[in-house]
Amino acid sequence: MGKRPTRDDVAREAGTSTAVVSYVINEGPRPVSEETKQKVLAAIHKTGYMPNGIAKSLANGSSDTYALLVTDMANPFLAQMAQALEHELFSRNKTLLVGDSNDDPARQLELLEAFQRQQVSGLVWYGVDQPLPLNAIDSYPGTVVLINQPAGSPAGQQAGRRIRVEVNEYAEAQMATEHLISHGYQHLAMISGPKERLNSRERIRGWKAALRQADMEAGALISAPYTRQGGYDAALQIGEETDAVFVSNELQAMGFLAGLAASGRRAPDDVAVVAMNRTPAASYLVPSLTAVQLPHAQMAKRIAEVLIGNIVDVEDGGNTVDTGSRHGAKPAGAGVRLEPGKNSDDLECIGVNHTLVIGHSCGCTGR
Repeated sequence: MGKRPTRDDVAREAGTSTAVVSYVINEGPRPVSEETKQKVLAAIHKTGYMPNGIAKSLANGSSDTYALLVTDMANPFLAQMAQALEHELFSRNKTLLVGDSNDDPARQLELLEAFQRQQVSGLVWYGVDQPLPLNAIDSYPGTVVLINQPAGSPAGQQAGRRIRVEVNEYAEAQMATEHLISHGYQHLAMISGPKERLNSRERIRGWKAALRQADMEAGALISAPYTRQGGYDAALQIGEETDAVFVSNELQAMGFLAGLAASGRRAPDDVAVVAMNRTPAASYLVPSLTAVQLPHAQMAKRIAEVLIGNIVDVEDGGNTVDTGSRHGAKPAGAGVRLEPGKNSDDLECIGVNHTLVIGHSCGCTGR
């Protein structure tokens, strides 16, 4: 293997000093004439020299690399978010590192430390527990976007900008349950996530609120992991009287539909199903899944803008999200916007609205 080209090689080829080569590569600090710049660029191409991005980031205290930390990359909702964010950053000549905490708080802290050591320029964080342990990043000077930080949670003293994504899981659960009620189902159960999780409790509140407003009693409430197996096992616990179920996420719903089939029942004929955290996979389930969806592409675009620093503080107008589904959609004023915190102790937030995308699992037909 030949020797790796160096800046000295580039300088000799271009007939300049290594300092001038550095000015061209780093776009400063001193100006370089266009003629000299083109000579240096041609020499870089000819020698095959590749600038050391790590060394550059150490010198500048920042980099073109950003990080995303999630709890489970096997979750289609989080995988879709990761893909959308990577596409947005790549289109801006930035790189995204992705960490999977595997729902392990200790592993989560290790990954946060690793990202900070690598001096990533910004971080997007979907945490294991809520509220997120922000003390783990209090000295990090970059921008951090917090996807599942509850409103009103104290941020404490932070070295950099902290922005949370405001996803109203209470309202999403309420919308899903109201749709089942509109079909005339009488015995509505729920498959929740682990009850110690704040997002599980918010979804339970939304389910109960919809039933209370319809003057209906709550059916069975089954707590299960946010996994396919969790949904499958929950399906085997549903009583014969249950005619509709709100499922807390798409991953559970996949398992739930399989569990129903294994027990000799079908959706929606025997049990109707509506879920949250829809992804394109919902259209390919049998039956296709009715579920609440967030605007992933718009969210990713706005997060990328916030991270890089060219955010425009305007609303998107509240237009319906075009989901691309072959079924109908019921919007709740879909869009993404940047808002101030609701009180002096709250963080800025990226407001996100949701849409109910209609499949066949709820009993809707002809869509």
